[in-house]
Amino acid sequence: MSSLLPVFFDLKQKPVLVIGGGLVALEKLEKLVETGATLRVIAKHFHPDTLRLIESYGASWEQRAWEPSDLEGVFLIISAVNEPLAHAAVADAARAARIIINAVDEPKASDFYFAAQLHRGPLQLAISTQGLFPGVARAIRLWLEEFLPQDITPEFDQLVRLRSSVRTHIPDTVQRMQALREQLTHWIEQGAPHRPKGELT
Repeated sequence: MSSLLPVFFDLKQKPVLVIGGGLVALEKLEKLVETGATLRVIAKHFHPDTLRLIESYGASWEQRAWEPSDLEGVFLIISAVNEPLAHAAVADAARAARIIINAVDEPKASDFYFAAQLHRGPLQLAISTQGLFPGVARAIRLWLEEFLPQDITPEFDQLVRLRSSVRTHIPDTVQRMQALREQLTHWIEQGAPHRPKGELT
């Protein structure tokens, strides 16, 4: 049994603090910039590639050691430093302030973990090993990339229209769920992603 709850955070315009400016921080920042979060980065040293990404995104940054006061008003924290003791100090401060934190490669100092992500239009898949072996999650993501077509949007859009039609024409919740299950079962049996059986009218 896992204590993790798989969720997707909407980070648009939410304040996110990244502590660390090396290549580990760069990897996390590459994911964060796609969310539209309001990013602030604090580090003693910055890798040139990390700094270029920060400046191109328009994130604020400061070259110095972090301080507990930096956590004020932050929605979540990414600790991308290279020292376990530094991770622990950031985690202690974050938890005291009741802010969720990810300490890269330090599961015990983390409240959440980055997942290997796969995007196909509006479809987003996330795969996690609970921080124990991220490489396995990445390998599974690569396998799924081969399995799923690059452009699944037309099929997905038709399924969304199907759901909307079912909600309109079948007011009973139980009957509606049954109808959708039947359509999705047919879709899968036909070798999903595939066009659904047809829209209900």
